[in-house]
Amino acid sequence: MKNCIFSFYISKKETQIPQFPMKYTFGEYIIQTDSFTPYTECNIDNRMCAIFGYAIDVVNEKTDDLPKHILENSIDLKSVIDCEEKLGGKYILLYKDDSGYYVLGDATCSIPIYYSTGFNECIITSNASFIIRSFDLQPDAILQKIRHGGDISQAMPFDVTQYAQIKQLIPNHYLACDEQKAYRFVNATTKQMPISVENAVEKTLPFIQRLTKYYTDNFNIYCPITSGRDSRVVLAFLASILNKPVDSYTIQHKQHNGTEQDLVIPKELTSVCAMQYQKISDVQPSAELIAQMDTWLGKDSYSLRTLTIANTIHQHFPGVAIINGDIIGQVGKCSLHRDIPSIFATAGYFRCKLHNYSKASKKLLKAWMKDVKNSGEKVNTFDLFSIENRMGRWAGQTNVIYNAIGLYGLNIFNSRSIIYEWTRISRKERKKSQLHIEYIKQTANTLLTVPFEKDKKVSVKLSKMNGLFYYLASYMKYYVEYIKFHIKK
Repeated sequence: MKNCIFSFYISKKETQIPQFPMKYTFGEYIIQTDSFTPYTECNIDNRMCAIFGYAIDVVNEKTDDLPKHILENSIDLKSVIDCEEKLGGKYILLYKDDSGYYVLGDATCSIPIYYSTGFNECIITSNASFIIRSFDLQPDAILQKIRHGGDISQAMPFDVTQYAQIKQLIPNHYLACDEQKAYRFVNATTKQMPISVENAVEKTLPFIQRLTKYYTDNFNIYCPITSGRDSRVVLAFLASILNKPVDSYTIQHKQHNGTEQDLVIPKELTSVCAMQYQKISDVQPSAELIAQMDTWLGKDSYSLRTLTIANTIHQHFPGVAIINGDIIGQVGKCSLHRDIPSIFATAGYFRCKLHNYSKASKKLLKAWMKDVKNSGEKVNTFDLFSIENRMGRWAGQTNVIYNAIGLYGLNIFNSRSIIYEWTRISRKERKKSQLHIEYIKQTANTLLTVPFEKDKKVSVKLSKMNGLFYYLASYMKYYVEYIKFHIKK
């Protein structure tokens, strides 16, 4: 994949990878990357810091010399992690001091980070297939059963892959490279103090505006829009920052007849917002592209549907960056869990949301919950599941495909300084999209004159009435899909 982005290979030995022509030395490690993604580093008194990707200090509005800024404002790994909390963007952070070498992802690990375990050398890469080929690995029987226990488009639980010797770094963890082991860090050591929607917006709105402006200054931005709330918040921020027509689009899939809310409501938005809008149709990936992806990621190891969406956007708008609303959907309105009582935060329930039907996946989710509990983390478990298992893993799979073909997928909410203010808001308020509405009021109020989508199915309306109904509906849906999945197999 000659146009790959956000792609890297880190080890103590140089490896010939034609797609990674850039080479940097980070202490004992060699960092090889694609030629499109920026890399900056700084070395002060035997301490090193590097950033691969795009980052801004959203709190202090700083973009230049961030590695130097971090080293000057830290003394050890813990204080580096404190500095990283203020960053937003799409990046990985590397740090070295006398105690060893460390790697952190951004708030949701939007650049996937795979690493080897149990070998004499540590390899860290954006593409697990490099490690697989380096050591000629074979899938682990139990882990492969978990992988085959759900559709390929769904994520595996916790930090595992099909290979016992490869793990994926998930949000709120750092990798100790010399140990080839990940450790959790904590965002809230005591119970989070509740905050109102208005106060959360007041604090985080400038952070989001800074990250939005940073992206619009560096990329040609296109905004995918639907009838929903998440994309409209993104559109509102872009409209307020750009002060010019916003380039936007909706994909009309083959199964659409043109009357769907996702195709009708975006048209209505154009009447109240200066917007360049178009509907685009699916562009099926060519046999050549599929063959390239099979070589790059491994045959049957990625979603063809996701590749089709990525290819569609890339073919219609080559060289652009798109901004999705995933984080404000997952955390900002608790889309996966709504206001289900905390007593129902169980491994069985989370397996429903993982869409995996193997018993072993439930055991791993129990291990993930134990990892959270033992750390003393006080952010609620529902939000942590959305951040770590949904965005860190499921959204990460999407990013692997986008990065491979050179499609920039960005998010204006990707900062711990933003996300963990939202987790302080009552889930009862968040599920009503009050956060979304307040952001739109503050940035592009006219967008609220167009109604959001309406739930047409009675079953969906009932499930959203309260947390208990939603909990029961989640299990009902899980077992219906369980039957369909096994019939299809």
